[in-house]
Amino acid sequence: MEYLKELLNRAELGAWETWSTQYRVLAVVVGLLVAYWGLRVVVPTVLRVLRPFLFIAIVFAAVWALFPKETCSFEILSKVPVLCAKQ
Repeated sequence: MEYLKELLNRAELGAWETWSTQYRVLAVVVGLLVAYWGLRVVVPTVLRVLRPFLFIAIVFAAVWALFPKETCSFEILSKVPVLCAKQ
């Protein structure tokens, strides 16, 4: 951490308030580009991994929408207040 502080001091980029407008704009643009790239890489991977769980959740929601009383008759699910509050 001390090394990063030393680098910031050498670059005269201490606190955000001391940065010039050009450096602030550059930092925001670079941050947005990194976030965009990260989302393009991470989101498809996460969706690919979670695809079976998302499918099960959609099927469960459809069954619950059609048969709410029967779904809430399961002991584990009857303890979830969001699902079985209407019954």
